[in-house]
Amino acid sequence: MKKVLFVCYGSGHVRMVLPLAQALRGKVQVQVLGLTTAAGDVRQAGLPLLQVKDFVQPGDEAALARGRELTATLANVVDPEETAAYLGLSYADLGAEVGAQEAAARYALDGRQAFLPRRTLERILRRVQPDLLVATNSPRAERAAIEAARALGIPAVCVVDLFAVDEVRWIAQPGYADRVCVLNESVREFLVAAGRQPHEIVATGNPAFDALQAPGLAQQGAALRASHGWQGKRVLLWPAQVEPALHPFDGTPGDPTLPDRALQCLVDWTLAQPDAVLCVRARSGQALPALPSHERIVLTGQDWPLPPLLHAVDLVVTLTSTVGLEGHLAGARLVQVLGSVFDAAMPLARFGIADAAVPLPDLRAALDRASRAGRRATQGGGGATERVLAVLDGFL
Repeated sequence: MKKVLFVCYGSGHVRMVLPLAQALRGKVQVQVLGLTTAAGDVRQAGLPLLQVKDFVQPGDEAALARGRELTATLANVVDPEETAAYLGLSYADLGAEVGAQEAAARYALDGRQAFLPRRTLERILRRVQPDLLVATNSPRAERAAIEAARALGIPAVCVVDLFAVDEVRWIAQPGYADRVCVLNESVREFLVAAGRQPHEIVATGNPAFDALQAPGLAQQGAALRASHGWQGKRVLLWPAQVEPALHPFDGTPGDPTLPDRALQCLVDWTLAQPDAVLCVRARSGQALPALPSHERIVLTGQDWPLPPLLHAVDLVVTLTSTVGLEGHLAGARLVQVLGSVFDAAMPLARFGIADAAVPLPDLRAALDRASRAGRRATQGGGGATERVLAVLDGFL
């Protein structure tokens, strides 16, 4: 039986991998190298889990000691043994590549962002011996896995979650993965223009978002509108978010007041439109913001399931939240408010996602246009998982 190894970090990356691994299970031998927070999701899905600590070997004692030192500086470590193995072996790889003094300087400056543990991933691939490697687009162990696969002659497929704006620096390099699966045709054209061969880039969609077009969600959205008396209304959704004072990686100054000012603009616009409703959704773990008590200002907390809500609203307004992309995929219109330090990483209009991307002074006019455009037609049924699986089948 053929063997497929998936490599992924947590959050949105593991959510891309799980539908693929579950669909292949039983047809091929599936294993998932679940890095850091991905491990819990892989276990919960009942998939065979591998971790870096499974590949520790004699001679790693100094690396593990260094890993334990680095782990001790972190808060909320779920699995200290795994974290020590991941950090220690990654740090040892960095030292082997650039020398001990330079490794210390790079880690002091960039932390884990300094890692690209090719030697560790090559060790894992030699041990597992997969017929196919599938990894997502993170810049550390996933990138190292694809580069190690190339060195070992193992076919590799990279599955990209969003737009590859930062990752283009390595994904566009010739030979980086045999195939790259991307969100849409605009991202495909972006990577081809950056130097990849057209047949190597496939517009598949992101499997993590297939659930947004599951059967019955459109009906649930219509029922939600009806239950709240939103028929004939223009219903907007603002997913609350925060803006840092400084970009966490490059230090670009941000405007922490921007989210509150954008929300106030939405409140003012909504109250001036007799047929408008504004839904405000708090981020997970954060309190709902203080808002005027008004029947057309609705606080939609985390207890409101997001997919039906996205099928109920006409328009999502966001800075850079992925809820905006999810709303687009569910058929809502999307307006992006520009001015975030993360604008470059979420070019929603450039890649055909947002109906408009405007600075805050132009938001009211954009709301007037987009809120009257009506919801977009969706194809339904998702299908990204099946399209990525078709790519993988070509190597199995």
